[in-house]
Amino acid sequence: MLSPAYDLTDIATTTELLAMLDGYQPGQLAPMERAERDLARARLSTAEARPATGAAFTAAITGLRQHSTPYHLAHGLLDHAEYLLRTGDDEAAAAAAGEARSIAQQLRCQPLLDRAGTTQPATPQTTAS
Repeated sequence: MLSPAYDLTDIATTTELLAMLDGYQPGQLAPMERAERDLARARLSTAEARPATGAAFTAAITGLRQHSTPYHLAHGLLDHAEYLLRTGDDEAAAAAAGEARSIAQQLRCQPLLDRAGTTQPATPQTTAS
C-alpha cells in the first residue's frame, strides 16, 4: 500500500498516506495494514534522519512478524539491514539480511534473493603479511 510511494522516494506522498492512515480509528485498519504503516513510518524516519529510527524499525519488524506475510517481513528485514549498514552495525545488518535471504529461499523468490544479495556488509579486507 505505501511501498510504491517509498520505492519512488516520494516522501511527500508517503507522508500524506501515513497521515491519511493515522486518521482511521484503531479498529478500522487490519493488523497487516498497521504493520505496513509502521514499516512505512520507519522508512520515512530513515529518509528524514530521525534519531528514533532504530526503535521504529524494531517495532515495525515485530508487527510484521506477528501480522504480515513472510514476503513482506523479508522486505522489512532488508530495509532494516540497509539502515543498520548506514549506521555501522554490520553484525546486526548481516543477521537481518541473512534471515531475509532464508525467507526468500523458502519462497523461491528470485527478486527477493537478489535484493538480499546486495544488502550485505562489506567484508573486511585482509592485508598480506
